[in-house]
Amino acid sequence: MRRYLPSSMSLKCFESSVRHLSFTRAAEELHLTQSAVSRQIRNLETFLSRDLFTRLNKRLVLTSAGAEYYKEILPLLDGMENACFKVRHREDEKTTLTLAALPTFASHWLIPRLVDFQKNSPKFQLTIKALDEGNIDLNTVDIVLHYGGDHWPKAISHHLLSESVIPVCSPLLIPTVLSVEEVINYPLLHLTSRMNSWPDWLAYQEVEQTVDRGLFSGASFDHFQMIIEAAKIGMGVALVPTFMVKSALSSGQLIAPFGNAMVTSNEYFLSYSADKADLEQIVIFRDWLLQYMDKEDAHKPTKTLR
Repeated sequence: MRRYLPSSMSLKCFESSVRHLSFTRAAEELHLTQSAVSRQIRNLETFLSRDLFTRLNKRLVLTSAGAEYYKEILPLLDGMENACFKVRHREDEKTTLTLAALPTFASHWLIPRLVDFQKNSPKFQLTIKALDEGNIDLNTVDIVLHYGGDHWPKAISHHLLSESVIPVCSPLLIPTVLSVEEVINYPLLHLTSRMNSWPDWLAYQEVEQTVDRGLFSGASFDHFQMIIEAAKIGMGVALVPTFMVKSALSSGQLIAPFGNAMVTSNEYFLSYSADKADLEQIVIFRDWLLQYMDKEDAHKPTKTLR
């Protein structure tokens, strides 16, 4: 059905003429000639079958019909203008990039690298979500950066990095380097989802371990960030991924008194739905991150945990 509407140009000319009560000033504002504005007003008056202005001594005066019409259309024009601004500035699927990552991984590994991405791809609006490993839905995010294997159906995964772990603690707890056997004399902090980490590390170091030696005497935490903060204040020794404590070791907040890091069998991946594989934001971010990592010096541990 065809709508019964005047031209947008005639409405622009009418609105400007009402504000200025002058066709000349309206013409200057709209970058038109005075005769063009006058013609648009005549066209609108013909369309409405009503006079909108009265010309008195070279002055414009709104008629009652003109005043009523202006009152009715002004909020509609404002609404149209606001709608245009919203569409022009809206972040749509082609400019929004939604990433999901484990909170500690995001804080210590991902976010420090995102400055480079934003510098190279400023068109993308980043949204970073905390990842719940037990409830991953690849349909609600563009890219997932996660711990674990390539185990989602209809997903494409790329290996990011292997994991190395290192025992760290506050220098207030242990002020000097000790032998690996002596670690068992201190409270050992645990991640609830990795309760075998310390037994595995001690077995790798060939340290005899028994329950009565206090292997599980230290506190347990749900997240690595909690363990790191607990280690900083001297609650015990934390066995954590090296990338998570790199800055704390450099600043001296934490020390590694029981030797070098070792590689575990754990890995981190970048994954996305196969249905989204051709989306611009996914392709650009994936290629950027993989190339960025190629430029970084790889950590080369001397031993591997089997």
